[in-house]
Amino acid sequence: MTDRKKKIGVVTPCYNEEDNVEECYSTVRSIFEGALSDYDYEHLFCDNCSTDCTVEKLRNIAKQDPNVKVIINSRNFGPLRNIYNGLMTINGDAVVPMLAADLQDPAEVLVDFVK
Repeated sequence: MTDRKKKIGVVTPCYNEEDNVEECYSTVRSIFEGALSDYDYEHLFCDNCSTDCTVEKLRNIAKQDPNVKVIINSRNFGPLRNIYNGLMTINGDAVVPMLAADLQDPAEVLVDFVK
């Protein structure tokens, strides 16, 4: 029997967040490379039909990092359905349901949530 790392799922809803998604991604990645390195993770960005370059940036991030997944809605379903869609898709032993792309709540709270 092999010991596997527990997996933490992080859902980030997005709507016109082109100025924020790269920083959000890199901040979460650095937390899982540092304080939470004992865990695997999946970072799921749920785009709610953005009209800026958010989707392009998210696709580029996901191409480079297998821990990142992206849901791109065909229309704006509103914030609650967007988050729900992410929660129904995310994988993990535990899930952080809403880490805002603009980091209005600091991503460092992930460490406290996991504890």
